[in-house]
Amino acid sequence: MGILGGGAHDNAVERRRRAYEILDAVDGDPTRARGRAVRCCEMARNLFREDGDMREARGLLRGGLMQSHADYGTIYRGWIAMEVDSGNIDAARFLFLEWRSQCGGKDGGFWCSYITFESRHGGALRARAVAEAAVAACPEDPAVHAKYAKTELRLDRKDSAFAALARALAVFAGDPVAQEWLVDEVRGYRDALRRQGFAGRLRACCRRFVRPSRARHGYERLH
Repeated sequence: MGILGGGAHDNAVERRRRAYEILDAVDGDPTRARGRAVRCCEMARNLFREDGDMREARGLLRGGLMQSHADYGTIYRGWIAMEVDSGNIDAARFLFLEWRSQCGGKDGGFWCSYITFESRHGGALRARAVAEAAVAACPEDPAVHAKYAKTELRLDRKDSAFAALARALAVFAGDPVAQEWLVDEVRGYRDALRRQGFAGRLRACCRRFVRPSRARHGYERLH
């Protein structure tokens, strides 16, 4: 058992060594920043799966952020997802604040990710506060305005959602393409929420009131 355990440890060390060598080999090439960031996240996730904690993975991700011409967005998204998967919500939130300082708060993609995170893990007040900050920081990004309106819909605040949409349409009064996209995006999200709500109510109703006419066959239980 000791020999087998030692071999597994040696293999893990070798994988870590190769991971850092790969990152070092491509450091400084701005044309490969995206691919380097994706590879960094993949290797960090593999370390996380092997170790069961984030210590080694964090070190690798931090190294990726410190490289020249790092793709901050890709690395932070991957890192935040891993922290969430491991239950470290506070650590994930801290990474959003760190990411904000790196992008100067003017990256619409950052804000959309942050709004989604707080909608799922921070509650209504946090989600709304981040959405308002996002619109203030990126007033000319239609995706941020749409995210704000969709967040209000998700929180079941329909009046606030369509007020946010109206403000967005006013901002893009001179851009009919952006206006059309905004309306389609928010309307589509509203319709999707309605379908989800109806499907959920229908399933609950069936479970409560409808009894199967016969026992299900074994092959039917597989579906």
